[in-house]
Amino acid sequence: MYLRKLFPALFTQPEDSPVRSRDGTLYLLRCVFLMGVRKPPAKFFVAYVLWSFALNFFSTFYQPIGFLTGYISHLSEFSPGEFLTSLQVAFNAWSCSTKVLIVWVLVKRFDEANAILDEMDRRITEPEERLQIHRAVSLSNRIFFFFMAVYMIYATNTFLSAIFIGRPPYQNYYPFLDWRSSTLHLALQAGLEYFAMAGACFQDVCVDCYPVNFVLVLRAHMPIFEKRLRRLGTSPAESQQQRYERLVECIQDHKVILRFVDCLRPVISGTIFVQFLVVGLVLGFTLINIVLFANMGSAIAALSFMAAVLLETTPFCILCNYLTEDCNKLGDALFQSNWIDGEKRYKNALMYFLQKLQQPITFMAMDVFPISVGTNISVTKFSFSVFTLVKQMNIAEKLAKSEMEE
Repeated sequence: MYLRKLFPALFTQPEDSPVRSRDGTLYLLRCVFLMGVRKPPAKFFVAYVLWSFALNFFSTFYQPIGFLTGYISHLSEFSPGEFLTSLQVAFNAWSCSTKVLIVWVLVKRFDEANAILDEMDRRITEPEERLQIHRAVSLSNRIFFFFMAVYMIYATNTFLSAIFIGRPPYQNYYPFLDWRSSTLHLALQAGLEYFAMAGACFQDVCVDCYPVNFVLVLRAHMPIFEKRLRRLGTSPAESQQQRYERLVECIQDHKVILRFVDCLRPVISGTIFVQFLVVGLVLGFTLINIVLFANMGSAIAALSFMAAVLLETTPFCILCNYLTEDCNKLGDALFQSNWIDGEKRYKNALMYFLQKLQQPITFMAMDVFPISVGTNISVTKFSFSVFTLVKQMNIAEKLAKSEMEE
């Protein structure tokens, strides 16, 4: 009961409550605000600017540099398992920082997309339709919290397993800190690394989950629109003029859907493209670490990291496939409506509209990769190629042997 009061959008609202599709991104956009990429509010201007500087300095800007500097200055001190644990996260940290910058530049499009969702909500009139939207909103928010839990479990597991063996989680470079010199320095560096990684995971949840949240709510509107198309011309009380007006309204509805997709397309294109570039390499390093070097604690942390990496692209790619199927159903629904006895003007408009509906909604990653399950499988399979290459070249054995000699 207390949870329902604290997070009401996590639960399905009754069918008589007003429709608010934008609530599907309610907690997402609150966390985007906490990322420090929004315009500072006047009331808390100084506090927001300081928080934004601290979080983005450590997580967005310095963390990728800290990984690289740590490799340059202390590479010989890494064990193979520690190096792979750090390297797998380093690639993901670099991609996360790039995605955060993309969202930072285009964050206003989230507000524009929610305004378009409000337009779609005005066409929802039936209790059954309202309930369908309410269910999508609650599911969207639950998915966001699930993402947050998986990412934060990884950050915490890695921190605890590293502290247990008396080392910082990633051994990044921080000026004036040498964790080998004293317990205080170790605690300070471990704390800084955990803050930076927890902040990066927090940001990563927002930049990875927003496509799922927005498109999941859009998919809830698609079957409602499909029924609206199927009902065209079925009312015997409508005149030819009224039937034509209903068709024009459906054409306008489709334009609103396309505007919503076009609004989000630049953000999705950039962030998913960046993730596609690194997902195979990151998973490959993680597999090598788990199979060849990791102890129980680091293996659990690596498995949670692998789950987080797979969440970055897989759910949205699945949604894209479902969205294509939804679009194909729209053309079938319009063709199955009662258009046979319509006037010439109605039939001409319907034929033009049918051609538009037969063009499914698709997302592209920078016009290079189609965002789909097939593409996701292809880039994920690259991880097995990385693992096979390392095995065939005996790199793992050479690393282990050099560690024993030292």
